[in-house]
Amino acid sequence: MNETRIDKIDYVVVALYMFIGAFIWVSYKFSLLRQENINMILLALTFGGPFSLFLMYYKRLRIPTVSLIWFVLGIFQWYFVDQLKSNPDFNSAIGTFADYDLNLLAMIIIFTVFRTLSLLTTKQEFMMATWFSPKDNRKLNPLDYILTFAGLIILTIVMTEI
Repeated sequence: MNETRIDKIDYVVVALYMFIGAFIWVSYKFSLLRQENINMILLALTFGGPFSLFLMYYKRLRIPTVSLIWFVLGIFQWYFVDQLKSNPDFNSAIGTFADYDLNLLAMIIIFTVFRTLSLLTTKQEFMMATWFSPKDNRKLNPLDYILTFAGLIILTIVMTEI
């Protein structure tokens, strides 16, 4: 990997993620949207956000500073979203819309473990084995397929069980 520093895209993606989080808070605090809409936006951020980052932003997560920023955001997300679990406004039919508080943190940890495993075993960076993910200038190896599949399974389990 050639890139080692934060780029404009990193600022944009982090700012967008934080903006959506702030929008959820402002919308709830000042009743700007119906609660059902706020719950859906919260679900999209805490469930869909980490999945999207894992599948499409993984090349940027190889940069230690970028990973650290997302790890810190994951800790903040865990803390703030966890506070909503006891709020009845966020209840759903199967728990709460705040049940996905650990997803971002779990995704960063899973990605870091997979990247380290790939570097140790194949001497190559972990590359996502999906047709729409950005690729390096190499062919996918069997470990890429295994880790991509395992990552999606683990993220799904973490997202639905923890």
